[in-house]
Amino acid sequence: MSILTALLLGLIQGLTEFIPISSTAHLTAAAHALGVLDTPDSAARWTAFMATIQLGTLVAVLAYFRSDIVASGMAWIAENIGPRRTPLALQSTDARLGWFVVVGSIPIVIVGLALKPIIEGSLTKSLTVIGFSLIGGALLLWLAERRGKFTRTTTDLSVVDAVIIGAAQCLALFPGNSRSGSTMMAAMFRDMTREHAARFSFLLSIPAILGAGILQFVGSIDEIQASGEIPALIVATVAGGISGYWSIAFLLKFLRTHSMRPFIVYRLAIGAVLIFTACTPQQTEQDAVAMKEIAPPERSQRRSADSTDSVVVVITDTVRVVTSKGAFTIGLYGEDAPKAVANFLALVEAKKYNGILVHRVVQEYLVQMGDPTTKDPQLRSEWGRGGQTATGDALPDELDPALPSAQRGYAKGVVAMARKQSPNSATSQFFICLDKAASLPYQYTIFGTVLDGMKVVEAIGRVEVEPGPLGDTDGIPRSTITIKSIQRR
Repeated sequence: MSILTALLLGLIQGLTEFIPISSTAHLTAAAHALGVLDTPDSAARWTAFMATIQLGTLVAVLAYFRSDIVASGMAWIAENIGPRRTPLALQSTDARLGWFVVVGSIPIVIVGLALKPIIEGSLTKSLTVIGFSLIGGALLLWLAERRGKFTRTTTDLSVVDAVIIGAAQCLALFPGNSRSGSTMMAAMFRDMTREHAARFSFLLSIPAILGAGILQFVGSIDEIQASGEIPALIVATVAGGISGYWSIAFLLKFLRTHSMRPFIVYRLAIGAVLIFTACTPQQTEQDAVAMKEIAPPERSQRRSADSTDSVVVVITDTVRVVTSKGAFTIGLYGEDAPKAVANFLALVEAKKYNGILVHRVVQEYLVQMGDPTTKDPQLRSEWGRGGQTATGDALPDELDPALPSAQRGYAKGVVAMARKQSPNSATSQFFICLDKAASLPYQYTIFGTVLDGMKVVEAIGRVEVEPGPLGDTDGIPRSTITIKSIQRR
């Protein structure tokens, strides 16, 4: 990602985070337009990118409302923890506001954790879903404009108000709804003025942005380090913070004398454009890239009567593997090896691979990993013998020689499910083929291929090893190589 692209995306994030038009919608649409989301591993980098620059907008809201935050925080501490403890009904407006922010944040914590797998899935990248969410949110804002009385302020807030507005914030967990738009809409339904609806919305955003930002940032730290785009991330984060501060000031001033109608019309228009764009042939081609049919690399040394010069294998899923040596992406052959792929993905979702070591390197032949016993150094003598399937049941080999993957053979970059000495005994271990693996007999289920980052795999394959039973070039890496995470994309 270039510095200019990062600057533009940071500005978009800051300008749209607090205005009720959905920052996720605009960022994702811009990312598609700028080519940031056009490679198999881009989803992982994009998640890490958004998690980081979101912290810039958090700084913006903290800076703008610093006096309100300090006053509310000090009052809350004094009236709830200090010697001047006071019953809630008798507490000051500032102290009660602190309680309302806490109470209003509870729903999004519960719902966010419960729906985390869905929220982090493909929904966040779908322009169609984002388009319909923009339109649906616009209609709710329009209804709130018609029904609201606009007579109440933050001093009139109650626990019921906080719960309702906090529950509405959960709508923002799905892309295109807009966190600020959802909370302001609910506050307007509770008869709050537009300006005070915005003020409480921004204060309520602090725990949500802080919690989500830290959680996503920590979970994406490996991706951030592996991306090599730290300067671009810094530029985007700073730009997001500065533009976010400006957008807060603009909206509060605007809402003192104007309604939400301009934003409603804008959301309807942009939502329609995104839906139309997502249905065009150009978008269909882009979707096809994500689930593409790939041609094999140079023909394998393995030749037989069923070999062909050009074999097409269909990729149905992708995963991003982040190691201490770097990151690479694997495309999975769900049509050729559905049972092996299902087993692998179930282990990925359960995070069974996270934290284990590369336990075997056969230089120039293969890199093998997936044995959970490597998490315990005291079980070193058992490395390569452990592991089990996601269900605990035996996994049958999928070795149909007529399959496209079988015709490819163990070409460089091919991923196969390792097993014990007997057939139909695969567990959690898998290996990635290097140059000489093409000479191996076809006896392990091929279920994927490395789409990008093969240089990382090759670097692992060249490390010095402790000699194993099969010689000096087959053993455990002398320097620890850790799988930090494997995530489905």
